[in-house]
Amino acid sequence: MTIRTLATVAATAAALAALTACGSSSDDSAGDGATTESATASAPGTTSAAAAAPVTADVLQQQVTIFFDPAATVDAKAAVVENGTERTAVLEQFNGVLAGYPLTGTVGAVTAVDDDTVTASTEVAGPHGGAPMPLTFEQVDGQWVIADDSVCSIFEMGHLPCT
Repeated sequence: MTIRTLATVAATAAALAALTACGSSSDDSAGDGATTESATASAPGTTSAAAAAPVTADVLQQQVTIFFDPAATVDAKAAVVENGTERTAVLEQFNGVLAGYPLTGTVGAVTAVDDDTVTASTEVAGPHGGAPMPLTFEQVDGQWVIADDSVCSIFEMGHLPCT
């Protein structure tokens, strides 16, 4: 089963690479997921209340759904990833990849690492199958976002730079 999973991941990465080589498109239409953030943020500087309540898979799923939605704006994607404002150019390229090779992510079990970090088993699927991929999420200013390392891992599968 491990070989099958690795083959699926390799096929997904190869397909992403092929689509990336074909160029990207810029879609300036607004996505419907631009403001689906969780309403659990607290006032600036008061993260203890947010850290006390464990994050649910449903909250993390909202972030993953926006990240993989090719219709979501770059600004919407930047809001759900760590260092998103620094990654707008590659997020735009990623939208182009997703337009030609749609991916989805389904968040499963969530495991706390510390008060501000969790990992979630996530099934990432495309037209040729899927594979489990652990994603890390960080709590930044009271909002859970996909951690930089996880975002970069996804970009690298599609041969996109993490800059």
